[in-house]
Formats: sequence, structure tokens, C-alpha cells
Amino acid sequence: MTFVENFTNVTTSKLSKEQKNELYQIMFKVLLFRLLFIYVVAYYVWPYIMPQLFSGVNPKPTFLQLLGFSIMIGLLL
Repeated sequence: MTFVENFTNVTTSKLSKEQKNELYQIMFKVLLFRLLFIYVVAYYVWPYIMPQLFSGVNPKPTFLQLLGFSIMIGLLL
């Protein structure tokens, strides 16, 4: 949720248009980095590590399952 609030704060702020565009670019890059990180975890890290740690874990989760999981963790924190 805080990520959406950051977009709103930039939009309603009294910064120049150039500064707003720079902030939008940074936030967009952060969003892409987060999605890339979730993809790496979903397809390379999760299938090998998590089943060894916990026996009840699904060894091959989909990208959407991990995306939902990361959103729930973000809401809890």
C-alpha cells in the first residue's frame, strides 16, 4: 500500500514537472525490481530451498501465488 501512496504523494506535491518525472522513473524502476525479485524467488530459489525447510510447502508455486504472498507480507508489515 505504501507504494501506491508514494505515487499519490508525488502527484499532489508542489514539485516541478521535471522533479516529478524523476521521482516517477525511480518508483517505476523500484516496482520493476520488486517484480523481478519475486520472479527470481518463484522460479529459482523457492523450488530448491523451501521444500527442504518446510515439508508442507508447495515446491512449484506460480508467480501469482508468490506475488499475492508478497502483497500480504507487505500489508502485514
